[in-house]
Amino acid sequence: MKHILLGLFVILAVLVIQGCEEEQKKVAKIIDNNSTDSSSAIISYDVTGAGNGKITMSKKGSNVKLELEKNVNGQTNLETRFIDKDWIYFYFTTETVVQPVKSRIVKDHNYFNNFAVLSDAGEIVSKLMKTGNEIVSGFTCDIYENNSGSKFSVYNNKYVLKASFEGITVSANNININAPVQIRDIEKPSNIEFLELTVAPQ
Repeated sequence: MKHILLGLFVILAVLVIQGCEEEQKKVAKIIDNNSTDSSSAIISYDVTGAGNGKITMSKKGSNVKLELEKNVNGQTNLETRFIDKDWIYFYFTTETVVQPVKSRIVKDHNYFNNFAVLSDAGEIVSKLMKTGNEIVSGFTCDIYENNSGSKFSVYNNKYVLKASFEGITVSANNININAPVQIRDIEKPSNIEFLELTVAPQ
């Protein structure tokens, strides 16, 4: 009888351990899925206030292409920015040749005063305070703000549809979520050399 009870106990223990292992695998899979940015979109914005122009963001996961059209002193300047993980690459299309440059992204308080944050809803949602909601171009967004006055409207925790910082307002006017964006169309050009900008320690 003792041997039978001991055998049942061993079998039960094995089943419990296996169940725990399966549950751990499920939790790990959920965490892994949540940590991967799988969003895909093409969003056009109007820029008003201290700066005037237009922005088109093409995004697939962590790869982002920002096309900026700025009106400066009656002249239109075109700039393309590529974001790849921890780096942002600047490429200017103007009448004069400007050296393409790259800079490491630093997510400090100044990060929320930069157009690059348009592609990083996750940082906004995780770091700023939710203060309300509003509708932007037909999409209901959560509003997030920080102490410096920067304000962002985020749809579905993934897409920044409106942003206000340092006197500039960026507002989406055309939103194509789950757009068929190809990585090759938004990656930085491989035939262009980008000079690295270094920032001296403060």
